[in-house]
Amino acid sequence: MVGKCIYKREKMGTSQGYIAVEGVETAMGLRGRFSITDSVIIVLVYIETVLALSLRLVPQPVKSFFTWLINFAEGSDEHSIEQKLRRAATIHEMCQLFDIDVEDHLVRTEDDYILTLHRIKPKPGRFNGKVVYLHHGLLMCSDVWVCNIEKHKNLPMVLHELGFDVWMGNNRGNKYSTAHLYRLPNQRKFWDFSIDEFAFFDIPNSVQFVLDRTQVDQLVCIGFSQGSAQMFAAFALSEELNMKVSQFIAISPAMTPRGLHNRIADTLVKSSPRFMYLFFGDRIVLPTAVLWQRTLHPKLFNLFVDFGNRFLFNWRALNITARQKLASYSKLYSTTSVKSIVHWFQILQSQKFQMFEESDDIINSLYRPYQIATFPTKTNIKIPILLIYGGIDSLVDIDAMKDLLPAKTVFDIEVDNHEHLDLLWGHDVDSLVISRVIKFIRFFDEPFELPLIENNQTIDHFNLVPKGLTSSMTINGDDTTQFKEHISDGESVYMESSEHLDELRHHKKERRILSDLFYNDLHSS
Repeated sequence: MVGKCIYKREKMGTSQGYIAVEGVETAMGLRGRFSITDSVIIVLVYIETVLALSLRLVPQPVKSFFTWLINFAEGSDEHSIEQKLRRAATIHEMCQLFDIDVEDHLVRTEDDYILTLHRIKPKPGRFNGKVVYLHHGLLMCSDVWVCNIEKHKNLPMVLHELGFDVWMGNNRGNKYSTAHLYRLPNQRKFWDFSIDEFAFFDIPNSVQFVLDRTQVDQLVCIGFSQGSAQMFAAFALSEELNMKVSQFIAISPAMTPRGLHNRIADTLVKSSPRFMYLFFGDRIVLPTAVLWQRTLHPKLFNLFVDFGNRFLFNWRALNITARQKLASYSKLYSTTSVKSIVHWFQILQSQKFQMFEESDDIINSLYRPYQIATFPTKTNIKIPILLIYGGIDSLVDIDAMKDLLPAKTVFDIEVDNHEHLDLLWGHDVDSLVISRVIKFIRFFDEPFELPLIENNQTIDHFNLVPKGLTSSMTINGDDTTQFKEHISDGESVYMESSEHLDELRHHKKERRILSDLFYNDLHSS
């Protein structure tokens, strides 16, 4: 089986195919033979393949009958919202359950992929002038944003109710974006993409399309997990794109994860990321996942998902209800390339937010006369950023991430006792995530005028901060400013700013002096 795979790659004759084979052969040569761990994984992959092929032979009516029989025995309500969301095949069907219409828009990228964007238009007469673009995470699609069983816990729907023009993107290769002008999904070349292509093409081309269609100058970007990483990379690569985005909100952001929870799996992927090609080929990762999703009873499928998340990331999903899992876990998988997974394993191996390395075997990494380029996020990103992350999320290394970002424009909010997926589907996502997203967007919309103030004069300056937050400002004798925030319980908090008076008078939106006020406002949620 392995020999056949290697022969096929050599026969391709492409430099990329040769490098992949070279990486496998080098790794095998260094080990002399497969380790016990490698052998076990190969056996499990083989068993999974055989079972998947067997299940394909079972008629769909038979599968549906057994699912109905189990639900009947359990007394499951097939008309519940979670069951309706689970069965919904598209984002249109899901949003229709909440009486919301979704539009499809097609974007042609500069390298000729066709991406589908989903739009929820504001109600007539309700548009507030703001456009928001959301992007999903790894192995996901736009479905993940709208599968919460309660309407007010779906971020796009909340934004829609508030008058925003809401757009949701999709990566090339996922459920909604498997088209190309000159390639077919059954061709290897179609799946020859990594995070680099997401950053160079998918994000900037999608943002530009939205701006052209809505005729606004800037929009707000929101990314979940890998979606935030793609945006970080895209902003780092394009100064022009920075000018088109007013704010960026990264939910469960990913840039340089610490690694996998399971030590064996962590060691394997870090020692040779290209072993993924040996297990899954060079096209779609986890190609049988959809089959298992459709075949297994939902509760059994959810158990496998929870087990996998616990094994790889130590996630327990205690903040996601069983009802919510029935709806959201069914939307958890969408197709992507093996190469994009290999790219993440390279990042895990190097602990750098780097571009894809075409040859990452041990020999080349020791003797190559060049360095793999990293995304210049610290120097090139000029956008105000809000990081919202779970306090027990094993994938987020917040200190390492903040070191890679410009300190003056970054706010961060830790959500205690929450993991990665909790910030998308947790039972308290409305108060802990969505409310803070709204506050961050509105924060920079408020009028911000600093009048000429004499020394030691104190005035009430209500337009300085978002609605609902009362403050006063004093100019001290040494030309520094002091803010006094009046919190609802009657307490007052004093904050000093080192900004000089002349600078305050001539900068209309001096965000740094408001950072403390903003943090207090966010944490008051």
